[in-house]
Amino acid sequence: MILPKHSLASSLIAVFLICSPTIAESSSPTAAEIRSAIKADLKDTERLSENKIEVAVESGIVTLIGTVVSLQDRQIASSIAKRTRGVEAVQNRILVERSARSDSEIQSDVQKVLLINQSVEHPPITTEVSGGTVALLGKVDSLAQRRIAEFAAAGVRGVSEVDNQITVLMSSDRSDEELRAEISALIVQSVYFDNANIDVQVDDHVAKLSGAVGLVTAKERLEQVAEIWGVAAVDVSGVEVDPDKLDDSLRKQRYADVSDESITDAIRRSFEADPYLFSRATGIEIVVDQAKVELSGTVDRSFIRTRAGQLVHGVVGVRRIANQLEVEYPEEKPSDETIIEETQQALARSGHLDRREIRVHCDRAHVSLYGLVDSELEKRVAHSIADGVAGVVHVNNSLAVEAEPSGKSDQQIEKDLNRKLKYALLDRSDQIDVVVEDGVAILRGHVDTWLQWQTAMDLAVEAGAHHPHNMIRDRYHPPHSGMRYFIPQ
Repeated sequence: MILPKHSLASSLIAVFLICSPTIAESSSPTAAEIRSAIKADLKDTERLSENKIEVAVESGIVTLIGTVVSLQDRQIASSIAKRTRGVEAVQNRILVERSARSDSEIQSDVQKVLLINQSVEHPPITTEVSGGTVALLGKVDSLAQRRIAEFAAAGVRGVSEVDNQITVLMSSDRSDEELRAEISALIVQSVYFDNANIDVQVDDHVAKLSGAVGLVTAKERLEQVAEIWGVAAVDVSGVEVDPDKLDDSLRKQRYADVSDESITDAIRRSFEADPYLFSRATGIEIVVDQAKVELSGTVDRSFIRTRAGQLVHGVVGVRRIANQLEVEYPEEKPSDETIIEETQQALARSGHLDRREIRVHCDRAHVSLYGLVDSELEKRVAHSIADGVAGVVHVNNSLAVEAEPSGKSDQQIEKDLNRKLKYALLDRSDQIDVVVEDGVAILRGHVDTWLQWQTAMDLAVEAGAHHPHNMIRDRYHPPHSGMRYFIPQ
C-alpha cells in the first residue's frame, strides 16, 4: 500500500514501538543528534509538517514548544519524541488552538463516547467543558478505567485538553503479594518487555517498579500494565530509560521457556487483567497447539473480539492466531439503518478523522467503510471506531489510503529510513540492510521478534517508501515454510 510523504503513521509506530530496543553503537547520541532526528520525523508527519514546533534537548530531556490545531496533533508530536533513542523524558508545552466547536457540542460528544465505552460505562462519569478543556469527574473501579476514560475524551474533535479528576474506588480485597505476582507475570509474558528485567514491589496497594527500559514509550506502557484492578497507584520513578541496561539473554531465555501450557496461562492472565475483557474472559475458549492459538466462543461486541486478538499478539511465544470468536449482541439488535447512523456519528466525533468523508454501508450488521484517508493510521482509527458501535458484528474496511508519491529520491528515502531504524528500532542483535529502487524499499537481514519486524515495515512506509518488501527474518518466530511471516493486525 502506498502512503503519502507525510503520514500519521508516526503515531502508529509509537504504539508498536513499546518494546525497548538496544543500540548497535555503545555511545549515546548527542543532544544535537536527538534534536535533528526528532525534527526530521516531525517533518515526515503530514499533520505536523505545516506547524512550527521547536525542539530543545538538554541532558536527555526533550521540550516541545509550538502551536497545533488539535489535541491529536499534540499527542502525535509527543509520541515521536518519546520513541526516539536517547530521550529520557518529554516536556510537551505545545498549545492547542481553540476549536470553532462550541463547548456544548464538545460536551455532548464526550458524554456519548463515555457512554458507549466498554470499560467505563458503570458507574457514570460526569463532564464539564470550558474553552475546549474537558473536566472528567466521577468514580471508577481501576486506574486503567480512569486512563481509558481520558483517552476516549481526548479523541473527540474540538477537545484541547483533558483535566482528569476521576477517582478510583478501592473495593478490592486483593493482597499486596497477589498484586505483585500478577503484575510481574504480566510484564514477563509481554513481547514489549521481553529483554527488560523489571522488579515489582507492592506496598499498601501502591505498585513500585524499578529497572530499565529502552524508550520513554516503554516506560509509559509499563505503568499501564501495572494498572490492574486493586492497585491504588503506580510509581515508575525507579525505572530508568537506558537501552544499554537491557539484557538480550533474557529475551532468548523467555522464548526458549515457553510451552503451549504457559502460553495458555499467559493469555488467560491477560484477558482477566484487561479492563475490557475481564468480565467476558470465562466465555472465551483458548486452545494452543505448537504456539498456534485458536480463540472460540461468543462475545457481545465486535470490538471485544478484536481486543482479544490484540492481547494474544502481545504474549511471548505466540506464532499464529486464529480468532474464531463470534459476535452476538445480547439485547434487541439495532437495524442496519441505526448502525449506519451510529457509525457515521461516531466517525464524525473523531479528532483524527475531522477532514475525511467516509461512506458507511451496512448489511445484516456487517459494516463496510468506503472513501479516502491520508494514512494507514486514519484507516485503522476508522476501523476501530466502527468496530465499537453497538450491534456491529464485522467491519469490512475498504478505505483507500491516498497514493501520493513521497517526492523523495531513492537516496533520500534510504537515508531517512536508516535514520529511523537507528533512533527508533535498532537492537544490538539486529542486522538490517536497506536498498531503495524506484521508491520501493527492500529490507533484508535478521531481527529477534515480530514486533521489530513490523516496526521496520512501518518505518519504511513513514520514510516515504512505496510497497516496502520486508524480507527480514525473525529469529524467535521463524516462518513455518517459505517466506511467510507472522504479521500482527
